[in-house]
Amino acid sequence: MIRYLEHKNIDKKKWDTCIETSTSPSIFVSSWYLDAVCPNWSALILNDYEAVFPLASNNKLSIHYLYQPLFTRYLGVYSKMSITENLVSDFFDAIPKQFKYIEFSIHEKNIFKRTDFEKKERLFQTLALNQKYEQLFDSFKGDAKRNIKKAEKQQLVITENIKPKDVVDLFKNNKGKELTGLSKEDYSTLENLMIEALKNNAGIILGIQNKEMKLIAAGFFIKSKTEILFLKGSADAEGKSAGAMYLLLNYIFKNYSPKIEKFDFGGSSVETVASFNHNFGAKDSVYLQVKRNKLPLLIKLMSGKK
Repeated sequence: MIRYLEHKNIDKKKWDTCIETSTSPSIFVSSWYLDAVCPNWSALILNDYEAVFPLASNNKLSIHYLYQPLFTRYLGVYSKMSITENLVSDFFDAIPKQFKYIEFSIHEKNIFKRTDFEKKERLFQTLALNQKYEQLFDSFKGDAKRNIKKAEKQQLVITENIKPKDVVDLFKNNKGKELTGLSKEDYSTLENLMIEALKNNAGIILGIQNKEMKLIAAGFFIKSKTEILFLKGSADAEGKSAGAMYLLLNYIFKNYSPKIEKFDFGGSSVETVASFNHNFGAKDSVYLQVKRNKLPLLIKLMSGKK
């Protein structure tokens, strides 16, 4: 039996055990991660946490809807059992009827062919780290190798002695200028997520300083038993020119291969970002964004949700 549980009734210990032992575990749906990005998340749970499905909900103009929280890629079904198309469909059928509008993404291993939802394919990139670093480096494209060697010659210093706020501020003042959708509250959520990751011994924070000790690039990574996720990172103009982000990622690869199975670049379907990731030999994976709108026509017009 699939039950809908509000946040206060979820057993976090059983939840995390289900996620960690899942056939396809994901950092995005650990309880502490969801707590940081969506404090009131709820869930669908099969029997005694045999399979779980996190839900992020909100309401606007008395419209209850499900959405994809910022700084997560997808939700979906997780279980140590085989996750069949029927199981995924059963979970979707168990979504409470009060949610008239649904738009979020599901794990790439979730098979979903239903025609009552709109579906859009999205991409992200991963790199297998379960090999010696020398083999890994050989698979890098020329552009990555050139930028790493260029950065290594410029007396740059890699440091862990920076704070989450340093990473967020550098991102906001550089990459953030290209993004119009992030609010002050969103940046606060991002910083809080980094703080919680460090509290849970899951965070890796790195900065790159020039010879004057100015921070020119920084990145935050989240580590589980099997993978490392590149959460957010950025470089200023000097850092970009110096190839600092290439150096930063190479540091992670050199220090964690072959101890960690996989590096997750965090995206993207954006061609320029995907191209950067491909320079390291990263491979594309496809996941689905799903959407269903059962709002009355007048409400659709008033809410702007089509």
